[in-house]
Amino acid sequence: MQQGLRAKSRSIREDSEEPRVVRTGALPPFRSARSLVHPVSRVWFELTDTAAFERSIGLAVEWMSQFPKGSGQPRSGVTLPPQAAAGQTFDITDELGANPTKAVRLEADDGVLWAARLDWPDPQVPRTWVSEFFVEARSGHMVRFGAQLTCVRRGDTPPFDTTRPSVVQRVLETLSAEADGRQLTDTVELSEVADVGEIVDLLYANGRRLPVVVISEPEDSQPGFAVQDITRRIAGAAHIVHLSRDASWELTRLVGKRMSVFRGAARLYQPGLSEAGEDPFDHPLWLPQSHREGAVLRQIAGRVLPAAFLDRSNSIFPRYAEVREADARLAMRARGMPPAALAQDELELANRKVAELAEERDLWASLADEQELHRLQAENEVERLKAEVARLEAKANMLEFSLGQRVELEAVTAADDPLESYEDLEDWAEKVLGDAVFIHSAALKDCRKNGHPNMISRIEAALLVMRDHMTPFRRTNDLSHRERAREKLGALGFEDEACFVDRKEAARRPKYSVPHGHETRVLYDHLKYGTGYDNANQVRIYYFWDDEKQQHVVGKMPSHLPNNLTN
Repeated sequence: MQQGLRAKSRSIREDSEEPRVVRTGALPPFRSARSLVHPVSRVWFELTDTAAFERSIGLAVEWMSQFPKGSGQPRSGVTLPPQAAAGQTFDITDELGANPTKAVRLEADDGVLWAARLDWPDPQVPRTWVSEFFVEARSGHMVRFGAQLTCVRRGDTPPFDTTRPSVVQRVLETLSAEADGRQLTDTVELSEVADVGEIVDLLYANGRRLPVVVISEPEDSQPGFAVQDITRRIAGAAHIVHLSRDASWELTRLVGKRMSVFRGAARLYQPGLSEAGEDPFDHPLWLPQSHREGAVLRQIAGRVLPAAFLDRSNSIFPRYAEVREADARLAMRARGMPPAALAQDELELANRKVAELAEERDLWASLADEQELHRLQAENEVERLKAEVARLEAKANMLEFSLGQRVELEAVTAADDPLESYEDLEDWAEKVLGDAVFIHSAALKDCRKNGHPNMISRIEAALLVMRDHMTPFRRTNDLSHRERAREKLGALGFEDEACFVDRKEAARRPKYSVPHGHETRVLYDHLKYGTGYDNANQVRIYYFWDDEKQQHVVGKMPSHLPNNLTN
């Protein structure tokens, strides 16, 4: 019985007892050269059009036959054979004047897979652009199209922009594409308030494969990013969303200020985003005023386009070499081969495998370098922001001193703005609680979703006690603050207690933990008011102490976590 398509493409690695063979006689001589492989872009998505398999192959072959700007010959170097346009196997590598260009077609009882590769030497500098494509049609599945670009550098070469193969644009313009159940296009329309709910569902979708780049519309007369420039650079490798001003504020209402994007900024939401584990620092934000637009474009493209290389599964992006090898072995199994010829081809196949593994090694080394560069850039940005904060604090202190406006915290408590709604909690906390109490995004979302109007003034009062007495006690160990906190909380009907009689029990229950920075913190303690689970009559404020920042962090509130062991 014929093997399935995926099983065939994996047979090389899994079946060690079968003879190592090739498809048609002796392989051409092996050639190798010392090089450095740099990953540029990898893109793949589903196609829904009729005859999408044949049409996408046609677009890829047409691209191979085109004349690049400033070149007097096609990318392939010579005219491709007729079987190329028919989506069949071909190889013109050894033809005079040809650039290495080849394709292989692998058929099985559940579908067909086509893969191709073209090595185009840059006429100006010592580097070669390697483009790989695949098109897969499996029974019961949508057609998949993929394109990959790497740069093989030999010696010193000038820097280059991170781009996708231009054939991706042609495919998106010509055919209907989608990923993660959402349409992909080469243009982006402005999203309004009514679209934001669907956008939030996409951001937090379990198993989302592609990153999401959200670009907010700037305020009147402010500069913003050129949305179409970003789209032309990365479409197909990411979902791209352009928010109107009102839609930006609706997004902020739904996900919170720290996870939102507004006033002309752009944000990259990485796959794997979840409400329980969100960290705003994992999802880069670019402000239009803080960077030149060209630099932002390069940074976004540099993060989005190579990202798919980190998925090592060949079933996700089948490489030409693997498909060619699987096809050759299957053909030889079907007709047999003399031992002498088999040994010769085994040697050639082994030499090719060494070259392919070396290329893969260089590719992963480059990816590691890229990740290290991103880390260093992030650290530099943190240091820059720390310096800016220090500068602003010094300026504020100087102004405060010169104007004679120094006052004690207790003296200004009465002038605090009231907390009027749960929608305002994040802004209110930043303004009123300052650096004494931080409200975690999980608590903000629970308040917006489940907070009851009956309890808002009581929550406000408890948070002010935390600011005015609980945090100062932890900072100074002044016992008078601890006693004052107990008195004020008691007057409000609150108790400050451990969540469990056995304090360690909280660490064994995932719902009593929240991500904080690059670690997970356990909510061992809580302020509690009332009993039961009805938020109209009870409040739970779960918190922990951040010793590094010297502040209390409210991890969850106001809902009572569903566990009958809690106090």
